[in-house]
Amino acid sequence: MKMLLGGNETTRKIDSYAINELRIPSIVLMENAAISFTKHIGKNEDNFLIVCGKGNNGGDGYAIARQLFSKDKNVKIFCISDENMSNDCSVNYEICKNSGIEIFYKLEELDKLLLECDVVIEGIFGTGLNSEIKGIYKDIILKINEYSKNKKVYAIDIPSGINGDTGEIMGISVKADVTISFVTYKKGFLKSDIKEYLGKVIIENIGLNKNNIDHIVSEYYLTSEIIKGFHIKRDENSHKGDFGKVLIFAGSSGFYGAGNIVAKSCVRSGAGLTTVITDKNNFSLNVFVPEAMSFPINFENIEENFEKLENEILNSDVIAIGPGIGKSQKALKIFEKLISIEKNNKGNVIKLVLDADALNLLSENKGFFEKVKNRSVLTPHLVEFSRLSGFSPEEINRNKFEIAKDFSQKYGITLLLKGKNTVITDGKTIFVNSTGNSRMANGGMGDCLTGIICSLAGQKYGLAESACIGAYLHGKIADKLVEQQYIVNASHVIENISECMKEIFEVYFNF
Repeated sequence: MKMLLGGNETTRKIDSYAINELRIPSIVLMENAAISFTKHIGKNEDNFLIVCGKGNNGGDGYAIARQLFSKDKNVKIFCISDENMSNDCSVNYEICKNSGIEIFYKLEELDKLLLECDVVIEGIFGTGLNSEIKGIYKDIILKINEYSKNKKVYAIDIPSGINGDTGEIMGISVKADVTISFVTYKKGFLKSDIKEYLGKVIIENIGLNKNNIDHIVSEYYLTSEIIKGFHIKRDENSHKGDFGKVLIFAGSSGFYGAGNIVAKSCVRSGAGLTTVITDKNNFSLNVFVPEAMSFPINFENIEENFEKLENEILNSDVIAIGPGIGKSQKALKIFEKLISIEKNNKGNVIKLVLDADALNLLSENKGFFEKVKNRSVLTPHLVEFSRLSGFSPEEINRNKFEIAKDFSQKYGITLLLKGKNTVITDGKTIFVNSTGNSRMANGGMGDCLTGIICSLAGQKYGLAESACIGAYLHGKIADKLVEQQYIVNASHVIENISECMKEIFEVYFNF
């Protein structure tokens, strides 16, 4: 099942659709959530304190208390308030009372309860919190955090105190060891500085088939299951021409490394034929990437190369442009030539992957957008995207999803916006990458990603799929490598591309 990504409004829409269209009573959804939650409770865990608010998050808590009590677990409940409960919360509260589960109400009793329990489960608020926590609620969360340092703390759906949309801590938040969330991976979880509050995040279903709610959600958190679903199995009778002819314009005098990295990552990712447009003085390409061919160009008189270059373009399936090319007039002319031909000799649209200086040139020559429309992936980092879009970095960070999606729709491109939780969108669907880490923040990493993406595009993957697989694979390799080393460079990633691809797509191979 795809991991759906959503905020508070998404949760409301899914609940409303399930209740009003699928006709699933809300109390049944609550029961399903409780059953799904308790699956993740350790068999040897006992002696629970469940802290319940008066809304549906508290109702989940009471339902979970019932499930654990039915398994002969030692369960006590701290009820924050038994007034003005939501209907479903009230139903489960009454069942708990009638079942003989001990329920406590006085704040002065909470210290003793927290001291005596081994596991805390909290269901105080939920995803809809949008104001600062004060009063008794603040006191209760302070006590939970104080007394539970040596205990296991589970949060129901989201740690109480975290805004489900933004990840902002609303004054104070429960610090959970495990967060068991329902249906969607909350957008708030993407905020990098709240990891210590979330602990391990588990996403559980509440009895809904993804196909029933797929039309409500157009945002996904990239997981290995999604990536495996994109995989195109290699035909045993195929030859190198079937896996893409990729033309790369990257690197220039003094910046040969960028072209070499793009070429090597492209080759290692499985492209059939790779050709690099490079300065005639770049002798390192043949040594660094012997599998790639070179198209040497005389930068003193570039026009003399254009007739041969046109033949290269017409023989290409994908063209990658940008890393290390600079912003000179000569680079601009080559860029313009490369995007001037839309279809190759086979009559197929030539796909484009634009990065680095190609993006800077594009931001200064907006008329080029029409030439790259409906056939390109743009891979900017935040500052590059600011130049392209006209929004400040601060505006983009505040409203990243909407700005990225609107930009992609406006210009007819697939956008890969790099950064923590890289965003990929084709203007309709948004994917957020789940892999990668700060140990890979160094020169050449973007060039490596460009090479992977253009290679995949040459292997007949769609542009959005190429971007998703590329971003996930790139980060996945780095995540694996930091288990053994402190820093990850582009060359480390390149050396591990093939192995990681096999690992991710293993289910499709018949060795």
